[in-house]
Amino acid sequence: MMNEITATNLQVPIQQNLTGSNAWKIPLIPTVNTGTKVAAVDGPIGVAINGIPIFNPCKQGGCSNGDTKVLGELDICNGHAGRADDYHYHAAPTCMMAHQIPHYWDTHPVGWALDGYAILGYNDSNGATASRDGICGGNSSDQNSALIPSGYSYHVTDNSPYVLSCFYGIPSPDLAGQGAKFKPIRQPPVTPFKVSAMTLTTDPTDGYQVLQFTSAITFTTNETGTDSYNNPPGTYKIRSKQLTGSALTAALASNPGKTQCWQFQFQTFNGTQTQPPITYCR
Repeated sequence: MMNEITATNLQVPIQQNLTGSNAWKIPLIPTVNTGTKVAAVDGPIGVAINGIPIFNPCKQGGCSNGDTKVLGELDICNGHAGRADDYHYHAAPTCMMAHQIPHYWDTHPVGWALDGYAILGYNDSNGATASRDGICGGNSSDQNSALIPSGYSYHVTDNSPYVLSCFYGIPSPDLAGQGAKFKPIRQPPVTPFKVSAMTLTTDPTDGYQVLQFTSAITFTTNETGTDSYNNPPGTYKIRSKQLTGSALTAALASNPGKTQCWQFQFQTFNGTQTQPPITYCR
């Protein structure tokens, strides 16, 4: 997760609450949309079976802003942390898929689209490379198979739009306004810029999650949106940790109405502080 991203906005993956009012209802029995298909742009289009959301391939604001995979903003698993520090995929969840035997995903869903249709792997159930219709990017070649609900399924591919371009069925009523489920807890720190050698690890000495990267150029970061910090070329670490116990109690005392908090630290490779530590809560 987060490894080998080459263009970053310095977001980090933190725990997300996708339950209650933040949950999605996905139709158990999908219904073909006989009218105008709903385009799959600017946000989640489904959920992988490991619980991680799947987004469309485009950047925030629509496809006119670019393809996240082409721009180098995705890791080796085709995911990254978004503006809300929410980890999600923009293409086939290849790391998850790698843990199964060959052709497993020909007949087992990788995930489920928000219209209730299955998202399968690269092939049809007969093992042949799946065709993609000119409608939304799926097919009905397995319509007589009990393994594929309702006779239609999407298939992942290495070509944009990677999963689907529109919803073949009537999408979940939760599709509207779903952006509210991914509210940033901190000011998005930067416009994406080129980096190298990005890795995400956990410091065994204190449990902090450590996002490390190298920049060949000077870049500017901020904490609140009104401050700024210049960082010369070099290797940096963003350290984050969810607070618990007395540390959480203390943080919540000055953040009424919040329930979760994270401590962030910003350092050079050698541990020199580059901007003050800060706690963010939601």
